[in-house]
Amino acid sequence: MKKPIHKVWTFRSDSDPSTSYQTLQYTDGTTSCECRGWTRRVAADGSRSCKHTRWVDLGIADRYCTATHDYNEHKPQPIINHHAHHQIKTAPRLGQRKFAV
Repeated sequence: MKKPIHKVWTFRSDSDPSTSYQTLQYTDGTTSCECRGWTRRVAADGSRSCKHTRWVDLGIADRYCTATHDYNEHKPQPIINHHAHHQIKTAPRLGQRKFAV
């Protein structure tokens, strides 16, 4: 089962600067990481944690990451115009034309 991803952070390894890890935050708020700490340590209740996922949970991951990507920022926002005869259904991206429907 694949969960929809909300945001991704990339962190550089402390022990090997040429290695980096990705930490994912899913739309349901859960997190996962590909570092050794997260993949090897499992608590008795089956939960996992590492410093990267804890940074995400604390809301401070942006301080330590080398890159980030938000999967929800690219959705076009609707434009509402009640006075026009035609309404523009979505905001155009840069370089695209506006079409009235």
